[in-house]
Formats: sequence, C-alpha cells, structure tokens
Amino acid sequence: MNFLRKLSERFKEQAAARKLDGGTLCGKQGADGEPPECNPRLCKTNTAILASHSGPDTGVAVYKQFAPDLPATWDNPVDWAYGISVSMYDLGPTGRRNGEPVADCFGILAYQEGAILAVADGVNWGEPPRRAARCAVLGCLNHMHQALRQHETDSALDCHMVFKHLVDSIPASQKLILQQFGTLTTLVVSVVLPLKWVRTPGRWAAITMTVGDSAAYVYRAASKTVEEVTAAAHAEGARDPRWCPGALGYAMGEEPDLANMMLCLTFLDEGDYIFLTSDGVADNFDPVIRKMARHQVMDTGDADLPALSPAECQAKAMDLLRDVLVDADRRLACSAHGSDSGAASPRSPSGLGGGGGSRMTARGLAEQLLQHVYDVTEEQRQHVEARNRERERSLSREPGAGSGPSLSTDHKHGGLMGMAPVARPPGKMDHATVAAYQVGRRTPASVAKSRARSAAAEASAPTLPFMAVQAAHANSTASARSIVRQGTSGGSASATPSGAASGPSASGPSAGASGASASPSPSPHSNNNNNGSTTTTNSNASGSLAAGGGSGTVSVVGEGAPAAAAAAAGHVGEKG
Repeated sequence: MNFLRKLSERFKEQAAARKLDGGTLCGKQGADGEPPECNPRLCKTNTAILASHSGPDTGVAVYKQFAPDLPATWDNPVDWAYGISVSMYDLGPTGRRNGEPVADCFGILAYQEGAILAVADGVNWGEPPRRAARCAVLGCLNHMHQALRQHETDSALDCHMVFKHLVDSIPASQKLILQQFGTLTTLVVSVVLPLKWVRTPGRWAAITMTVGDSAAYVYRAASKTVEEVTAAAHAEGARDPRWCPGALGYAMGEEPDLANMMLCLTFLDEGDYIFLTSDGVADNFDPVIRKMARHQVMDTGDADLPALSPAECQAKAMDLLRDVLVDADRRLACSAHGSDSGAASPRSPSGLGGGGGSRMTARGLAEQLLQHVYDVTEEQRQHVEARNRERERSLSREPGAGSGPSLSTDHKHGGLMGMAPVARPPGKMDHATVAAYQVGRRTPASVAKSRARSAAAEASAPTLPFMAVQAAHANSTASARSIVRQGTSGGSASATPSGAASGPSASGPSAGASGASASPSPSPHSNNNNNGSTTTTNSNASGSLAAGGGSGTVSVVGEGAPAAAAAAAGHVGEKG
C-alpha cells in the first residue's frame, strides 16, 4: 500500500514537470498574489552555506548585526555564484562618477545543491535608497535561510511552501527598511532547489518572487536560449521602461506597494544559469532604448525605425540578450581552451560547465553582461562628459559681453534633457547589477578550487574595459581619501571624502534625481523638528558606512525617519 502511494506521488511529480516543460509558470499578480498551481516536491535542503557574496562595496555586511544567526561573511565569492554591481553613469566635473553611491544591492547564499539570490534597486540616488536596497536584500535572505533550515529534515517540502516563505519575507525586509530609514527599493529574489522525484526534463526548480521592475532570467546552456522568468510582472507581459510599478519602503505611507508582485516557477537543468538584474541592465536590451525601434504607441516622427508592439519589443530584447550570452559563451570557451583557468569540464562532478562544451561561469556571465551594457552606453556617457567639459570651460572664462554661460535646460545632464528622445545617443546610464548562479551539485573540493580561482581573478589586473575603468576610479578615490585623511589628521574637525569638494554639483540624468535631493514639502509622517526641512542625501555618509562596518548604522539612525519619508514621497515615480 505504501509502495502504491509513493508511485502515485511520483506520477504526479512527473505530470507537474511536463507542465514546466513549456517554460515559466506564474501565479496571480498583486498583493494578494497566488503561486502557480503546479506544486512539485523538493528534496530535503542542506543549508550549510558554501559561499556567500554581496555588493557593491561591502553590500549587506554593514547590517549583518541585524542577522546574527546568518553564518555568512558576504565576501567569499565563487565563480559559480557571483554578483557584481557598478555605476554606468558619467564622470562629473569633480572627477566623481555621477550616481554614487551605487543604490543597487545584491546578495547570494550558495548551498551544496542550491542557492538563494536577491537583487534590489534603490529608487533614485543617494544614501537612503542604498540603505533600502541593502535592508531589503538582507531581510529577505535572512528570512529565507532561516525558513529553509526548518525544512532540512522535511520530506514534504514543496514549491508552495517556499512561495509562502518568500511572501513572508516581505514584512521582514520592510521592517528593516523602516528601521534604518531607507526610502524605496525594488526586490527580486529566486530560490533554486533540487526537485525530489523528477529526473527529466529538469532536476531543479527556480522559485522566484519580484516586486518592481528588477528582473530574473534563465539561460539554458544546452539549447542556448534565454527566458525572462519575471516577464508576466510587466504590463502586457513585456518590459516597458516608462512603467515602473511596485516598491518596498515608504511606497504607500509606511506600507510597500505590491501592485505587481509576481510569483514564478521554472525548471533548470544542471549547467543552466539563473541570473537576476536591475533595470540598469535589463532596459539596455530594450530595442527602443537601443535606438533600433520605437513603440507603436509613440509618435516619434522617425519613419526609419520600425514600430514594435510591447510583445515584439520583449521578443527582440530576448534575442539581443541571447546573442550576447551565446557570444560570451563562445569567446570564453575559446580563451579557456587548453588551460585550467576556467570552470571545470562540462557535466563534471562539481556541477560547473553546461552542455555543448560550455566553459562560461556565473562570474563570466555577469562580467560579460555588464561589459555589453558599458559598450551600449559609452556613446551617451562620452556625450555627457564632453558637454560637461565644454560647460566647465565656459564657466571658467573671464566674463565679457555676451560671453556668460547659458543656464538653460539644454545644458542639464550634459544636454540630454534638451534633446529630442529620438536624437539622444542609445542606451540608458544607470546603476547596473547582475547576480548569477550556475546550477549544479558541489563538493567541498570543488568549492575550494573555485574559491582559489576567484581569489586569483580578484588579484589579477582587470581584463574587461569597464572593469579596468571601475578599478582605476576606485584606486583614484582611495588615493584621494588617503590624502584628505593625511591633510586633516592635524586636528581638523572633519574630513571630506573625495568628490565632495566645493564646486559645481554633478546632477544625474533623471529630472529631480541628484546626489542631494530637496524635499519640497513636509512629510506626512513628520513629528519632530525635521518637518519641512531640506533632506540632503549626498554620499559623504556612504564612505563611513561602507568602511565602518557595524558602526555605520549609528550614523544612519541619526538621519531621522521623517526626512526619509519625505524623500520617498518626492521620488516615487523616478528610478535611479
């Protein structure tokens, strides 16, 4: 009798797997969202953390005191579970890159047979959005890890249980955001666990939740195809950069906006990749932003570009993304041929490598994606920097008859705001984040080898152009801070970080988004002397927060909740 019951359960699991063979299944959208009907059983979880990674800078490590039971150091990446987050903005007149500090955050917890990945994109610029993103990632990952620990000996674990834990992680993230006076952030999180009975068509399930416009993708190594797992969370099932619903933090008073929350389920084979991105990556594959097409609903007057529907834009974006990954896979395979510097051989016991002789790793995927975004936005970045240099020269000239600099909006953000949309250079400068995981089973020996490869890669000189630029900028900033510390060590009351010197302020490309944002009106949540005051969110606090570890929390709490709420109210519709 017991044998027949187990056989019946196995048949049900195989029927569920056949449903997943058609791609991603999604549940009901919204705050009362429901998971997909398909509910496969999952293997018992082994929650011993083999690797953990967070960023940029120290990532969620600055708040690790709020997750004391989470045994993660956040600074031991491996090449099969890796994330990277950078600013693709232009360099401002002071030599500081606009948009800093980076308001994105990623976090990865990797296990022997699975992982939890999360990416949050703080809305707008500055320290409060970065705090919101970091708190969202830490709150979610800590809640999910503790929840999975409870199922280590549970043979009845299924996807619906994991979905329930994902939904329950939102209050944990929201509580930490409000506690640390963050503003607004998106969040996408994916849990990858092995299926219990199913052997074909897939062995792993990717259980994903998204709030906002950050995205999750799957790259199937055997068929070399790309699929957006979170596509159903967008209007008409297609990404639209002009439509950015959903956020955690001060979105609806002190409640999150879960209007587009979506729960998604898809299957993965060994060697496949799942990767999460902020909109700074995803939007740069949109054919409209790439100046390859225009929306049907927009009358741009450019008859040379084809008018595409939202569904056609989504399909074209997936084609562009697939081409980039296939090309990266091919180039990395060629560069690793005959060497032992890359991933393990395909279908190796370590689980690294995909079908078809792939040598690409999760780290390679993340870096190649960001290099592509850097190339796409290079023309726009050069245009803005050139216009800024021209403006600086005009400001430095001696005043004469009619020679004064123009302060019109044509000069705002390097002239981009004064240009017609169709005339602007392609791409979208933004904070860009990728967190990737390569599916497979790992052994302690393979983890040690992977960690050694990651350490060697960190110590070597950057090979990709965007990485070299970021490294050079980081080194120059560190040197400038060192000089400032030396110059102020003789008794100065405070040291000003690099880039905070007096002079023309560097403003961002979004209207109303800058390093220092002013609250136009008193916050509805104000109950103290901060009522109606100007909220300054420059990056001076970020330097001490990143460098000071837990001590950074003290300076965060001192900023006050009313100012954070006011900043959130002023920038609900703007993404940075």
